[in-house]
Amino acid sequence: MSTAPKKAYMELIAGSVIFGMLGLFVDRLEAVPTLSLIFYKQFFGVLTLLIFIIAAGKLSLIMPRRNRKYLILLGFINTATLLTYFICIRYTSFSVAILLLYTAPMYVTLLSPLTLKEPITRKGLAALALSLTGLLFIVDLRAVADGFSNGGEYLLGIMAGVLSGLVFGIEIIVIRYLKDDYSSVAQLFWYTLIGVVLLFPFGAKVSQPILLDNIGMLVFFGAINTALAALLYVSGISQIKAQTGSILALIEPASGIIFDYTILHTPLYLSTIIGCIFILLGAAVAVLEKSPGKFGKYFRLQV
Repeated sequence: MSTAPKKAYMELIAGSVIFGMLGLFVDRLEAVPTLSLIFYKQFFGVLTLLIFIIAAGKLSLIMPRRNRKYLILLGFINTATLLTYFICIRYTSFSVAILLLYTAPMYVTLLSPLTLKEPITRKGLAALALSLTGLLFIVDLRAVADGFSNGGEYLLGIMAGVLSGLVFGIEIIVIRYLKDDYSSVAQLFWYTLIGVVLLFPFGAKVSQPILLDNIGMLVFFGAINTALAALLYVSGISQIKAQTGSILALIEPASGIIFDYTILHTPLYLSTIIGCIFILLGAAVAVLEKSPGKFGKYFRLQV
């Protein structure tokens, strides 16, 4: 049992629940094109982060040091994760999208021997098998087949979701590589800022009426879901044992699915529930198998 203060647990839980509210924001901002939505999420998020960092007198901690090219690479990868994740949300549902995103530990298990020279263990293989089984359950094969005759939107969403898990897995590996050079907050600031630069042309393309109608919610989305959630998450998990924190962070997909079902009234099928159980078990096994500081504290900060 961790001896961390109750405040740390509350911060971690609050951050995870706010992350889980992403689907509600995306639904409310349906009129905003996907790439533009990501731009404004990142823009108002990084602005909030910068204000917090300056107010806390921590500006020196985010100054670029070594491995700058990997920091830039992280910005590209994080933007790709967000793009594929949001496409999956738009064409399937938030419940499906977040579960596909949480297959990331499966890809980390597969890629670690090649990138980090970490051998695949029995627990790693178990996590891989559980996640793959869950993936097979949540993909509606009938909807995929029907998709070929109705424009293939569901199929596109599923493909984007699977890709989001893969890219997220690669992102986790890059973050682990940079952990000795940059703190979690520094990495968060820079990959968010790089995303803003990459997506600026799409932010500028939003029509004035749509932007004015949604500007308040866009500011709230970026400040709350990008900045506040991440700061709460980092503050909480830094005071809790890595394994305990990683398991508690799985509150995010659980709360996201609950919000999706109760507020957005998205149908929740038995196959999705079964897939959810397998994927979350796989994620739990994966994070328990990793040592503190290598995987757990970085598992969900990224998106």
